[in-house]
Amino acid sequence: MWHSSLTETLADRRQALQTFFSWGAVAAGAGLGLAACDRGAPPAASSSGAEDSYNKQSSKIDFSNPAESLKAFIKLTGDLDPGAETVGWFGGDIFAVLGPDKALQKILSVEGFGVLRVSPQTGDKYRLFNRELAYYKDPKTGEFLDVWTNPFTGEEVEVKPIHNKVVNAEVAPVMKMDFDGTMIELPFSPPWNFFGDKAFSLFEVHTAFPNPLTPAAWPRESAGPVTRISEMFQRFTSLSQLEDNGRSFADYSGSWTRIGPWMPWMLQGQVPGHLFFRTSMDRTGTADRLPAALRSRAEKLHPEYFKAPGDETWGGPNDSSFSVYMAENEPKA
Repeated sequence: MWHSSLTETLADRRQALQTFFSWGAVAAGAGLGLAACDRGAPPAASSSGAEDSYNKQSSKIDFSNPAESLKAFIKLTGDLDPGAETVGWFGGDIFAVLGPDKALQKILSVEGFGVLRVSPQTGDKYRLFNRELAYYKDPKTGEFLDVWTNPFTGEEVEVKPIHNKVVNAEVAPVMKMDFDGTMIELPFSPPWNFFGDKAFSLFEVHTAFPNPLTPAAWPRESAGPVTRISEMFQRFTSLSQLEDNGRSFADYSGSWTRIGPWMPWMLQGQVPGHLFFRTSMDRTGTADRLPAALRSRAEKLHPEYFKAPGDETWGGPNDSSFSVYMAENEPKA
């Protein structure tokens, strides 16, 4: 989910610059060149473009103000009450993309949830404490899978769930990053759109980083030397809920789209191609509103995932599907 991708991005300055500046580019509806980053020089300071990212209408929230935009975003994705934990559900299908002349092939379904707690900090910053869990399913029967027959190799493999126990991050209205001795300020300005009382939030993370599962050490699990992931989150909510200062959160539904490499447990190796996730999202608020089959499986196999990480996890390493796989498995022969 977006927390894992965001923390991977923030760990790399160039990727973070590209991600944060792309918010302004998306908001303005135009491409934003990052050639300066490729040459090793910092990009020129730029306006966020947020003023063009939404239909102009009267609102109690100034969405062109990074602090107000971030507060609304946190209210939407989590809860401004530091004592509250937010459960969010997601579910959908996974497609294999193989070659430029082949149609997408549905190979799996996925269903899971995340638990998020927000800790407001000074300077309008927020620390996010997140835990996420998801299981893969048979796209025809809807049954959860423990083993899966790879349709491309015919090999039966053990299915590994997504179980990232600690995925924490800190976000601020203006992210300050030292880029080769030059301090760059990056305003938080993902685009918003409004139609009447409907508010639409778009958040994207596009990143590429060295694959921790190197082909040399993990020949069957590694998709290649570089891991490239894009995640896109669209959330739909009520503008009046966002504006209501008596509420600490706003309800939402939406979609999560992910483009990324083969999962390590698929044992695809460096076969050209990738995965496309297309899912729906919803704030269930509490775990008792999760689908019964999902809740039952999680209670049996991963009961600790119903609670967000504690404060003591701050500053420690974050989990990802790749780091967890490496910690729990040995390379396959």
